[in-house]
Amino acid sequence: MSAQAAAAPFARAHLALVLILAASWFALLGVRPLFNPDEGRYAEIPREMLATGDWVVPHLNDLVYIEKPPLQYWATALSFELFGTHVWAARLYTGLCAVLTVLAAAALARRLWGCAAAWRAGVMLLSTLGIFILGQQLTLDMGLTLFLTLTLAAFCVAQDAATPEARRRYWMWLAWVSAAAAFLTKGFVALVLPALTLIAYSLLYRQWRPWRRLSIISGLALFALITVPWCVLMQRRVPQFFEFFFVREHLQRFLTRIEDRYEPVWFFIPVLAVGSLPWIVPAARALGSAWRSARAPADFAPRAFLWVWIVVVFVFFSLSDSKLIPYILPLFPALGLLMASAPEEALRRDLARTCVAVIAAGLVFALAALLLPELLTDPARAIYFGQLRLPLLAMAAVAAAGGFIARRRPDPTTALAVTAYVGFIILMVSARLVAPLYSGAALAEQISHAIMPATQLYAVRTYDQTLPFYLRRTMTLVESRGELEFGLMLQPDKAVTLPAFIARWVAGSDALALMEPDTYALLRAEGLPMVVRARSPERLIVSRQ
Repeated sequence: MSAQAAAAPFARAHLALVLILAASWFALLGVRPLFNPDEGRYAEIPREMLATGDWVVPHLNDLVYIEKPPLQYWATALSFELFGTHVWAARLYTGLCAVLTVLAAAALARRLWGCAAAWRAGVMLLSTLGIFILGQQLTLDMGLTLFLTLTLAAFCVAQDAATPEARRRYWMWLAWVSAAAAFLTKGFVALVLPALTLIAYSLLYRQWRPWRRLSIISGLALFALITVPWCVLMQRRVPQFFEFFFVREHLQRFLTRIEDRYEPVWFFIPVLAVGSLPWIVPAARALGSAWRSARAPADFAPRAFLWVWIVVVFVFFSLSDSKLIPYILPLFPALGLLMASAPEEALRRDLARTCVAVIAAGLVFALAALLLPELLTDPARAIYFGQLRLPLLAMAAVAAAGGFIARRRPDPTTALAVTAYVGFIILMVSARLVAPLYSGAALAEQISHAIMPATQLYAVRTYDQTLPFYLRRTMTLVESRGELEFGLMLQPDKAVTLPAFIARWVAGSDALALMEPDTYALLRAEGLPMVVRARSPERLIVSRQ
C-alpha cells in the first residue's frame, strides 16, 4: 500500500473528529444560564446597544459604561440581531474566538514545524482547561487572546527566515491590524505585551534584526486608522473619556488597588498549573527548556520568542495590583505551540506520564464523589453542590478509561485530548446544577410574567448582572453603585436613596424590587408592605402586594 493510500483513512478520521468537536463545541454554548458577574455584564451591554441604537457609547443598566472598548459588544450585538437575544447568541462570539485561536495556533505550527505539530497543537489547545472554560464563558479575554495570537503568529511568520522578503510587510501589516483589534477589545495591553516581548527577546538573545522588519510607520498608521476614530467619537460624546479610560482603567488599575482585585505575586502560578490541565507535564518541560534557542544568533528563533512571550505575559500580570484568573489566558496558545513542537522523544515520555496522571485524576474524582456530602458544610449550598456526585463519577469513569486507552497507543495525544474534552463537557453541563447560586435566570423565570410595560424595577442595595438581560429591562439602583459609579456620576438621577425608594414604594406604584434576604428583613421590620414573588439562594424579588 502506498503512503498516500495509507494516509487517506488517517485524514478522514481526523476530519470526522474535527467535525464532531466543532458540533459539540457550539452546541455547548447554550446549555447553561449566564453566570454573574461577567457573563451578565457582557451580554447586557450589547443588548442595550442593539435596543438603543447607540453603537458608540456602551451602556450598562442604561448608564455609560466605558471600562472596555466596544469591539466585542459590536460583535455580540450583531449576533443578537442575526440569531435572537438569548444565551447561545451571547456566547457565540467568544466560542468563535476560541476556535479561531486554536486554528491560528495550528496554522502557525504547520508553517513552522509541519502537519504533525499542527495537529498536536490544535487538539492540545482545544482540550486545555484554560482555553476550554474561557472559550465557553462570556468574557473579553478570549477575544483578546485571539487577536494577540494572530499578532504573535503574523509576527513570527514575518520574521521567519523562510518567508520571502517581499511578503514580510504583508505579514507585519496583519500583525498590526490584529493588534488594533486587540486594542478595541481590551485596550493598550494589545501594544504593551508585544512590545515588551520584543524588547525582552532582543536583549536576551542579542537579536535586533526583527526591529528592522516591523514596518513600524505603515503599521502604526494602520493601527491608528482602526483605533483612533472610536476614541475621538467617545471623547466628543463623553468629555471624561480620556481621563477615565486611559488613566484610571489602564495606569491606575495596573499600579494601584482601586479595583479591589489585589492578589499576591504568586497568584498566577496555580492558575497556570490548573489552566494547563491535562497537559501539565509537557507544559512544565516546555517552560523549562524552550528558552534555549536552536537557531544561530543571527536568525529568528520562534520557539525562543514564544517562550519569552509566555514569561512576559505571566510576569506582567503578576506584577499588577489587579489580578483575575483570565488575565493570563493569552499565554496558553504559545504554550500549546511549545508543547506541540517539543522534541519527539521527550514529548512521548511526557505524554506517557500524562496518561498515568489522567488515570490518577479519575481516582481523585471518584474519591471526591464519595466524600462530597462530608465536604459540603453550608446547608444552603449543599442542596446544589450535592447534585454533582453523578457528574464527578462520570468524569472519573471518562478519565480512567481514557487514560488506559491512551496508554496503549503509540502516540497518545489525540486519545488524551478527547478524554479531557469529554471530561470538560461533563463539567460544563453539570454547571447547570449550581446555576441558581450564580445566575438570575431562575429569578427571571419566576417573575417575568408579572412585569408589565409600566412596572418599575428596583435593585435595592444589590445588583444582579444577569437579571436585566433575562428581563430585557434595566433597573433603578437603590444605594447600589459598584462598577456603575462612573455612569451614576454622569447621570445621578438614575439612582435613588433608600428613603426615596421607601417613599415611592409606600406611594403604591406598580413596582418590583430585587434585594438580599437581610435587606428584606430590615425593610419588613420597618413595616414596608412586601410580598415575595421570586426567590433564589442569594436574592429575592418582592412586590408591594
